[in-house]
Amino acid sequence: MAISTDDYVAISNLLGEYCWLVDEGDEAGWTALWTEDGEFIGFGPQPLVGREQLAAIPRHSLNTGQGMLRHKVANLHARYGDSTDTVHARLYNHVTNWSKGGVPVVLAVCEMILVRDGDSWKIQRNDARMLSA
Repeated sequence: MAISTDDYVAISNLLGEYCWLVDEGDEAGWTALWTEDGEFIGFGPQPLVGREQLAAIPRHSLNTGQGMLRHKVANLHARYGDSTDTVHARLYNHVTNWSKGGVPVVLAVCEMILVRDGDSWKIQRNDARMLSA
């Protein structure tokens, strides 16, 4: 089922915040976008589960790119799951390194599950397939 315009805008805004916070290395802000038991699959050999493990991602982004990595979400497609409190989102997350002139680092093909949290949304799961540059 197609999602409402309000939900689409809220999810698009969440994903924009996701990019800004990970690029700035804001561990607390970025992990707050996730459910307590949030799961990121595809970043390493093992899934990262829970906010404590998820904090490794903005830390890695900041350290690896010396603060010059930039994430950009594109081609967002979202639909409701079993109810209007769950959304299945598909998107590309294009990561570039601006300490090297904006060279591509990776294109993550992401399938996310988001859940409603009051008037906002949280990421419950990100299943990312990394395409190397």
